[in-house]
Amino acid sequence: MYAYTVEPLYVKSDQDVIAADFYRPKNIEKPAVILMAHGLAALRQFKLIEYAKRFAQAGYAVVLFDYRYWGGSTGRPRELVSLSAQLEDWRTMIAHIKQRRSIDSKRVVLWGTSLSGGYVLTLASQLQNIQAVITQIPFVDGAESAKLYPLQQLPKALKISSQDYMGSKVGMSPRTLPVIHQTDLCFMPTADGYAGYRSIVNPDYYWSGEIPARVFFNLIRYRPIQDVRKITIPVLFIAAKQDSIISIESSRETATNIAPFAEYHEWNMQHFDIYHGEWFEKAVSTQLEFLHQHIGVS
Repeated sequence: MYAYTVEPLYVKSDQDVIAADFYRPKNIEKPAVILMAHGLAALRQFKLIEYAKRFAQAGYAVVLFDYRYWGGSTGRPRELVSLSAQLEDWRTMIAHIKQRRSIDSKRVVLWGTSLSGGYVLTLASQLQNIQAVITQIPFVDGAESAKLYPLQQLPKALKISSQDYMGSKVGMSPRTLPVIHQTDLCFMPTADGYAGYRSIVNPDYYWSGEIPARVFFNLIRYRPIQDVRKITIPVLFIAAKQDSIISIESSRETATNIAPFAEYHEWNMQHFDIYHGEWFEKAVSTQLEFLHQHIGVS
């Protein structure tokens, strides 16, 4: 087990600054690096720290970052989820990592979970300079996820999303929707969605729990499944059989489309279980095994 240091990292992205934590294992001259960011509306301190610590202890450098508009990063309106901006932030951070002399820029791994799990699949289908991808409970098909949304609430959610989008064009304040709620309209209107998301929130950091509704349209249209056939690097793919947010059939189809490059695991858990207890331990050990096989420590 390696000792490691954690340093703050600030990277320019357009007019804004991306805040990150750089986990650097000691006594390894040029470690491989894992680039990580969270899923929908989450901060880097929401459970991903636990993964980053374990990877650093195993001898991998980790760069864990907040998207623009979130956490320690700059940008307004605050807590805006822009899929295009977040994908651009990933590209910015990859370019930054490639220039750092303290790590092995030829061994870069993208690590994503939920929405960012979809991002890393999209990026792996587009970029040539990535060595491997780890994606857990990934958002792979917005059109299929929309079918899991309560039918009677969908028109109202789409209406508010449209109003927020149109309002943003004329400088109005954002119309927001809760990420989770027990009774009202929200982004994740499932029983396990509410309890699950609450279980990953870190109360030590500010989080309003609401985001501009305009992203609802874009989430429905975001379909990483359509591009994954272009992936030609090793992918570790972990899906949740009891997932109420992401269709397990979509996960299976996505993994099939990545074959023969995908190592696919399907576990009998719900969407947020992978951040806790035995499922977290199983995820970490499976991911480290994959990393040792395809990337190596030194």
